[in-house]
Amino acid sequence: MYVLQSDRLRVDVSEPGAAPNVTTRFDRAGFVEEVVLDGLHRFCASEPHNHGRTSGGRGICNEYVCRTYDDAAVGGYFPKPGVGLLLKEKDEPYSFMNPYKARPFRISVSHSPNALLFVTEPETCIGYALRQEKRLEVNGNRLEMRVTLQNVGERDFEAEEYCHNFLTVNGMAIDPDYKLTIPSITDRGHDAVVGALMGNGKGFTFAGASRKAMFLAVPGEEFELAPGHAFEWRLENTGEGLRVCGRDQINLSRVSFWAIDHMISIESFHKLRLAPGECGSWTRVWTFDAE
Repeated sequence: MYVLQSDRLRVDVSEPGAAPNVTTRFDRAGFVEEVVLDGLHRFCASEPHNHGRTSGGRGICNEYVCRTYDDAAVGGYFPKPGVGLLLKEKDEPYSFMNPYKARPFRISVSHSPNALLFVTEPETCIGYALRQEKRLEVNGNRLEMRVTLQNVGERDFEAEEYCHNFLTVNGMAIDPDYKLTIPSITDRGHDAVVGALMGNGKGFTFAGASRKAMFLAVPGEEFELAPGHAFEWRLENTGEGLRVCGRDQINLSRVSFWAIDHMISIESFHKLRLAPGECGSWTRVWTFDAE
């Protein structure tokens, strides 16, 4: 495990191929397992196992959603960016729940006390090859992730990239003390989703504890974001007096958020279209604080 530290944060980052960073779903570079504020408060959760099968997610981890699987023949490999070459064993739709046999990509790591640089080298497969650089850095109570993806393959690459924020506040169960604020969302009406008070979109209060409280997917056009402006959100627990704020510098395509037990996940997506030789870059920032 790699550890990043500032005067306020400790960030534990799993090594590629070491548990829990062993799935064939999530990007193995920069898999944040835990964030601790002021030596006391923890903000990362795992997908709960008491509601059935999970995909092995935890903390802050990324994923690419692409159609490379559809281009592979049965018995052949397809690339999953950030993971490796996965074996397509059956003629059936791709499922992120399936633990595919994998040939992991080579990932090199440069480490300093407050920063990590992961470089994922590609292996060309059915014409696709993506080289990724991901830098994690902590300063004060901020964690920043900067990603550059380069298409070094022979064919165009299209995907959505998004970050799973599997978050909690000190493991506290979901109750009305949790509040999610997304300033740019448009009004969806009071009680638009069971278990969440949507109101005017400025603050969502959660209810329920032992089962899924909500799931909502919102297309990007329903957000009031000027071109080039970051997507921002804030998750707080008023009883604990703790919060985490996210700022995603992306061209937002959609947002999903869901909650279960003690975990709340906010997922912001953006589309990538890279011709051979082209690069795409984006930044995500998390700020952790206490009253």
